[in-house]
Amino acid sequence: MIKYNSIKILSSFLIIFFSIINLQAQNIDSAAVDTKVDSIKVEKVKKEKTPKVKVSDSTKLMNDLIKKADRVFYADEKRYEKALDLYLQAENMGAKSSDLYYNIAYSYYKMKQYSNAKNYFQKMIPTDSSSNMKLYYYLARINALEYNFDTAITQFDTYKRSLNPDQLNEEGKDIRKRIKECETAKEFIKNSGTSFIDILDTNINTLYVEYAPIVSLDDSLLFFTARRPDNIGGGRDNEGLYYEDIYFSKKDSNGNWTKAQNMGKGINTSEHDAAAGLSADKKQILIYRSSGNGDLYLAKRNTDGWSKAKKLNKYINTASHEASASFSYDMLKLYFTSDREGGYGGLDIYVSNIDEKGNWGEAENLRGKINTPYDEVNLVPLPDGKTFYFTSSGHNSMGGLDIYKIEYKDSMWSDAINLGYPINTPNDDVLYSISADGSIAYIGRSNSDSTKHDIYKLTFMKTAKPTIDDIDVVDLAIERYGELLPEIEPAVNIQKMNLSVLKGKITDQLSGEPIFASIELTDNSTNQVVATFHSNEQTGDYLVSLPSGKDYGIAVKAENCLFYSDNVSVKKTKGYNEIVKDIQLQKITVGSKVVLKNIFFATGKATLTKSSETELQNLLKLMNDIPTLKIEVSGHTDNVGSAKKNKSLSERRAKAVVDYLVANGISIDRMVYKGYGFERPIASNKTKAGRQQNRRTEFEVISR
Repeated sequence: MIKYNSIKILSSFLIIFFSIINLQAQNIDSAAVDTKVDSIKVEKVKKEKTPKVKVSDSTKLMNDLIKKADRVFYADEKRYEKALDLYLQAENMGAKSSDLYYNIAYSYYKMKQYSNAKNYFQKMIPTDSSSNMKLYYYLARINALEYNFDTAITQFDTYKRSLNPDQLNEEGKDIRKRIKECETAKEFIKNSGTSFIDILDTNINTLYVEYAPIVSLDDSLLFFTARRPDNIGGGRDNEGLYYEDIYFSKKDSNGNWTKAQNMGKGINTSEHDAAAGLSADKKQILIYRSSGNGDLYLAKRNTDGWSKAKKLNKYINTASHEASASFSYDMLKLYFTSDREGGYGGLDIYVSNIDEKGNWGEAENLRGKINTPYDEVNLVPLPDGKTFYFTSSGHNSMGGLDIYKIEYKDSMWSDAINLGYPINTPNDDVLYSISADGSIAYIGRSNSDSTKHDIYKLTFMKTAKPTIDDIDVVDLAIERYGELLPEIEPAVNIQKMNLSVLKGKITDQLSGEPIFASIELTDNSTNQVVATFHSNEQTGDYLVSLPSGKDYGIAVKAENCLFYSDNVSVKKTKGYNEIVKDIQLQKITVGSKVVLKNIFFATGKATLTKSSETELQNLLKLMNDIPTLKIEVSGHTDNVGSAKKNKSLSERRAKAVVDYLVANGISIDRMVYKGYGFERPIASNKTKAGRQQNRRTEFEVISR
């Protein structure tokens, strides 16, 4: 038994000994080698002197790069461009794994470099597609952006089938929406509409990111947002992109946009600043800033340039995220987006009305005809007060953000209409401004393989494009608009606005110098002031939008000047019409006089009509503002009828105006009234228009 046991122990020892030798030969660098065996320790030292030590150092460096990249990639504040740089360094040193490829691909995806992302997601398929099926989801998203809709649908379906019930319950709604978007996109492209899409030139678009084009009503001034190295502060955000700043451009005498300039400090800060909206008179600009959780600000133009932007009140800005905004053309409403509690989900569009003190009131959600559980990011109202365009990733989107048209009639919203392809694409398409007549719009659009957004001009066509019968016509179209879009039967259903624009210059009657003045617009049918605009302080230019089919009273007021009044009747004519009216204001001096064009009387009588109220209030305010002012109010008629009757009527009408002022606190000692009948015509009585001008009420300064 002793001999047998000794042999058994010896045999066991030899087996263990040779096993260790064999293990050392297989893995000379293993730290698990039994260091009790001296010969193995010597062998290990010898091996460490070989070139394999360099491989070990390289592997350690490679692993360190991956660890550093992971810390950035999985951090709360992610910097994908920094993580990507470290991952790519590790890959160049020989690192290969499905996790590495996934993180590289996802970083590219988040940076919107979709072609590179696609290459790395596809590298995973032969090696590890079964353990990380999420790659099929992102491949599907990329293929949809590349118009490979059938492939995208298959890949979305592949990913969906890999999910367990809990995962499907969580992600199923999103996947179904993505598949529906692909199907919608196919249908829209098959039945594409007609429009010309022109990218703005290099004075606006650069190698960097440009979007959010806000264009003035007269198409002469452009504000937009860009991410460029010359941003105020020169910094980058967490995604590695330059901070947003607002830039502007003006059209030159040839109708071309000049080279864009940064708006500088006061408008821009060292963080994100984006153009949000512009008033119709070009005097107020809405600004988004990333301070807080994202808030909206307002800056006003004065003689020294733009004022410092001020944060809007608590009804607009909350602890939630407020993003884009726009004014109604009458400046009485503010439309903006917010993800505050109580909404439909994501960003919703809200409206706030201005009160009598000029403050924005409590905001109201525009509800389910517009807002969805997804993001609504912008709403652009047209001057008619009925037609709106908005951008949404909900409704029947063909992918990303799409542009929709909606109308508000009889206190109800219509259904939202997707404008279809080629206006909308599988990527993000956002409309920021549209011309007064609804025929031209400006959008921000990204292509399918870049972080690069550019600004485009859309020209909506009312008729289908001509067929290729005349090569000269085709060449001309290509030269003017770029590549021709596919031939289709129906045209895009873009209804032009029935709108008139009153514009001109306000100057001093004697010197001809420009005057900064307010222009008050009154709806004569309701006697309500519907909007107040201002002329440009430097040029005196003004512009007022007038929806068709109404009569308007216009009062122009400036400091130390007599107010100017006029009446504009805008018929219900189709299309867009411009009315040019240069206005000269008189200084308040003895002998200066004003025709009160918005004083109205019942036919053949001296009874003031309700429509005269606004004009009478303007005269009352002038008398109260200048307590020493004395005036003569005079009545005038045309030459129809007897001189005696006309003189009597004109005098009674002048007296009616004076009686109104006396009833409202103005001393009779400051006024006289006279009737001149048809003794002082200002136009020919041979025409209807001339006789209408002669039937008037005036006031003249007789003492100050």
